[in-house]
Amino acid sequence: MAKLLSPRDEAELMVLTSLLECNGITFYVQNAFFGGLYPGLNIFPFSERVILVAESDLDRASVLARDFLDAMGESPERDGHAG
Repeated sequence: MAKLLSPRDEAELMVLTSLLECNGITFYVQNAFFGGLYPGLNIFPFSERVILVAESDLDRASVLARDFLDAMGESPERDGHAG
């Protein structure tokens, strides 16, 4: 699997994973449940969530992520992988 991007917050994570799921792109969220025992605890890099997609879906997923981040007025290149 390849790194798509690291969402900046829970809301961005939910929207991006919903977009991927609706478009039939298989993904995995690394550290998806880390920090659930201690809300608010931020231990980088352990609490950083990373969206991973199959290499074969990376281009399509990058377009979806880039379009979403463009609509939100953010730079899709912040991790260098979203397009």
